[in-house]
Amino acid sequence: MLDWLVIGGGPHGVHAALRLIGEADAPPEGVRILDDEPRLLMRWRRCTRNTGMEFLRSPAVHHIDLSSASLHRFAKRRGRRMEKPFTRPYFRPALDLFDLHCDDVIERNQLQDLHVRGRASGLDLQGEGVRVEYQEMNGDRTEAIGARRVILAIGAPQEPEWPDWAREAVASLEASSGGHAERIRHVFDPGFELVDDPAERAIAVVGAGISGAQVALRLAREGRRVFLISRHALRVEQFDSDPGWQGPMNMGGFARLDDPNERREEIRAARHRGSMPPEVHAALRSAVADETIELVEEAEVESARVEGQQVSLELGRHGIRVDRVLLATGFPGHRPGGAWLDDAVDTFELPCAACGYPIVDRGLRWHPRLLVTGALAELELGPVSRNLSGAQRAGDRIVAVAKQAQQG
Repeated sequence: MLDWLVIGGGPHGVHAALRLIGEADAPPEGVRILDDEPRLLMRWRRCTRNTGMEFLRSPAVHHIDLSSASLHRFAKRRGRRMEKPFTRPYFRPALDLFDLHCDDVIERNQLQDLHVRGRASGLDLQGEGVRVEYQEMNGDRTEAIGARRVILAIGAPQEPEWPDWAREAVASLEASSGGHAERIRHVFDPGFELVDDPAERAIAVVGAGISGAQVALRLAREGRRVFLISRHALRVEQFDSDPGWQGPMNMGGFARLDDPNERREEIRAARHRGSMPPEVHAALRSAVADETIELVEEAEVESARVEGQQVSLELGRHGIRVDRVLLATGFPGHRPGGAWLDDAVDTFELPCAACGYPIVDRGLRWHPRLLVTGALAELELGPVSRNLSGAQRAGDRIVAVAKQAQQG
């Protein structure tokens, strides 16, 4: 039986595993990371590359390594080869630099050796341990792995948010021809990789938060005619929540709220959904001025039709005809994990708020042998829980729990 099993190989899961080994003295042979991708952080890399992200929204002190200065030190060795390893404000790293640093962290700590490739399909809290069933990705077999404690480092839901009109257009095409509407895709669809296709001269991007704006800018750089469609006027915010949520300024009052439903309302109010940082907004406005991007603000897509190799979008009084539609409409707000986690919640009566998210203690324990980080920890860690800084904050508490368990 393992000491620790981390479910999820994204930034939160990798950071949690590293903190266990590097700070809680967990032996590497007793730690594993269960993730369905071929390599750790692969979903993160695919999503960020699809959007064309150039710089992170987070400052350089937020990353997956142990020391807050690790990325700065790494940049002194490797960043010299880059034209612009950081950008202002807040000394934010280039995505290329951040990814190289992640590679270095994983290699130095041999974290890839901890990776078990598979998709969780069941969880049983039995005796003094946890039994996790998972589906092998290279076959149809179901395997099981046991651990004394499990950390749920599950990111966003597997399936992104598709608007009804987009689903209806795809369903109509599949019903009429049996084909799949490749002309309409979400940039965060599982396994989807956005590649430059010169045959696609006109592309509509739906959703004008940071991801939609970055996708539009990437396509414009590749020489496409881009329509960026937004239901609301552009929202400009440096971060996706105010910096006060990084410390006691806001978190003090949040921690004093006993009602998890009140905490959920605080989180909703604090998040700057659908926003973009000032430099992305400036680049977007420049592209609009140069007429490489046509911005369609405060417009709602009413319907879409796939007609041969093109898509017709109806937006109230006018329409747009393009070669492809790319959705950048984010993820649904329900609890991630899927049916296997839902079953565990029901079977073991794991406490949840009205929103469906876990009610955990200060140590992020949903159950004495089941801990959470990332999205699942946000009712305890607040609006930054899903971010890199949230991964670090969760790591502090996970290490404390691990050390306490060793002493007990």
